[in-house]
Amino acid sequence: MNNDNVTTNTSLASGFGLAILGTTCCALPIILVTAGMGSVVASVVSALPWLAWLSQYKGVTFSFTALVLAYSWWRLRRTGQSGECVIDDGHRLRWQRRVLGISTAIFIAAVFAAYALLPITLWLEG
Repeated sequence: MNNDNVTTNTSLASGFGLAILGTTCCALPIILVTAGMGSVVASVVSALPWLAWLSQYKGVTFSFTALVLAYSWWRLRRTGQSGECVIDDGHRLRWQRRVLGISTAIFIAAVFAAYALLPITLWLEG
């Protein structure tokens, strides 16, 4: 595995991790409270106080996650356009695209839950 593959895999792992982190700070508490598990949210926040900090600075969290995901898409696209491709590279690229697609979907769901869900709910109730 060369240095380019390691960099691409690292950026994919970072994007996935940050997308999960963004979900943990904003979307997961909303889902748990909606399901009637508010005490779970309270105990998780008391056990992991850094989650409250992430919620306070969700703009920074989501911006940084979006930058890492954009960089991961760019790296994957650049890797896929190289003229040299063996069968193993094609298999690896397919899996990297899947992981990055799942990471992006998780990120979009978290951004929707953090920024759009409350205004939509208030509009529907209003």
